Amino acid sequence: MNWNKITVGQYQQIYPILLEDKWTRLDKLTKVISIVTGKSEEEVDSMPLNALKEYDDIFNMPEVGKPISYIKVNGRHYRLCWDIQKLPAARYIEGKTFSQEGIINNLHMIMASCVMPSRKILWFYRDMKYDAAKHSEYANDMKDVPFVFAYNACVFFCKVFVNWTSYFLSSSEQELKGAMTRDQVTTLKQSFSDIMDGLIPQYL
Repeated sequence: MNWNKITVGQYQQIYPILLEDKWTRLDKLTKVISIVTGKSEEEVDSMPLNALKEYDDIFNMPEVGKPISYIKVNGRHYRLCWDIQKLPAARYIEGKTFSQEGIINNLHMIMASCVMPSRKILWFYRDMKYDAAKHSEYANDMKDVPFVFAYNACVFFCKVFVNWTSYFLSSSEQELKGAMTRDQVTTLKQSFSDIMDGLIPQYL
């Protein structure tokens, strides 16, 4: 199975099927293939068994690869923003809200908060203005991005975020010593973690 051919939107349909207990593995596979190929379940049932097994990898998450910097989808270009310190605070709030409502279900919304619309000029890309009013438009484009691209981006972003959070908390604790009691610092760190952990997918 080629993970590059499965879009974010398709995986959002596939994910609840994989979690369903009432269906057998073959039932799930039939439904997944129907989503990926556009064939009816009856048509999938008539496929040879070895053809079905080609999609068996869907039961395992893809290997984490190197995240890409630019995405072209539906004729538009986007740059993925990896520098957390340059990401507006409003994007963090968006990410936290969408994450709390479900990482997979809102992956396109989360991705839309982590990209910058771009324009390709000759061999270079130039950032365009991020229009918050077009977030839904960006998110709809993200539904058509290969899932593996979004998955790699999400894993990378979360690793960077965890490292940055750890550094921030450590630095803050050193700076606050003397100004606050140890219990107050501990409470502050816990409050910060509670607020920001919603951005970190727990299954990664």
